[in-house]
Amino acid sequence: RRVFLKLSGATLISIALPQRTAAAAFQVPVLMYHHFEALSQEYETVAPVQFAAQMEWLYGEGYRAISVAELGTLPVRDAGKVVLITADDGHASFIDYAFYLLREYGFKATVTVTGRHAGGFVHENQPRLSWDECRYLAQSGLVEIGCHTYNLHAQEDRASAEAALADFNGKLEDDLNRFQQLYTRELGRSADILAWPYGRYDRKSVEIARRAGFTYLLNSDDRYVERD
Repeated sequence: RRVFLKLSGATLISIALPQRTAAAAFQVPVLMYHHFEALSQEYETVAPVQFAAQMEWLYGEGYRAISVAELGTLPVRDAGKVVLITADDGHASFIDYAFYLLREYGFKATVTVTGRHAGGFVHENQPRLSWDECRYLAQSGLVEIGCHTYNLHAQEDRASAEAALADFNGKLEDDLNRFQQLYTRELGRSADILAWPYGRYDRKSVEIARRAGFTYLLNSDDRYVERD
């Protein structure tokens, strides 16, 4: 699950609270995936058969998976059995193992890509979605393509978390503008969804993202989407 933030003009509206409460009228879980592979021991990787079982359970229980944009306008009365499905990093395994299964169930999903790595490889054996594949997914009407920065998805050793965030923010504006230029050239419009790498952000980061044209922000907190 992850936090869902919506930017409205110059105002940041958070519709996520730290924990689930019985009194909340609007609570939507956000399921965060990354890579899909059977033999990997990485924490952020899920086996395709496990993912299939999870999607079958959701479908059997009557859940709907909607888009980030739809969530922003979803009436409270319709928020009962709704989830968001997200996949960070733009792994090509999404199209190999997840997309066609999601299509069978009519589930929507959001994939956030790292601009520099689109169409390439990371760690030698992990291909990333190409822009052609991103266009194919977007044209299906089931997949939103978002941003995971252009080239700031790299864990660096720093003296402190504060120093890491300051360094991140110092590079963020140029990075997001570069991503938007690339995204617009490839997909014909600017991106409006941004997922923070490692959940790293602060108010300054949010303001930079707003200026770069992003409306919806996702981080990695263990929370539900909640709204009155």
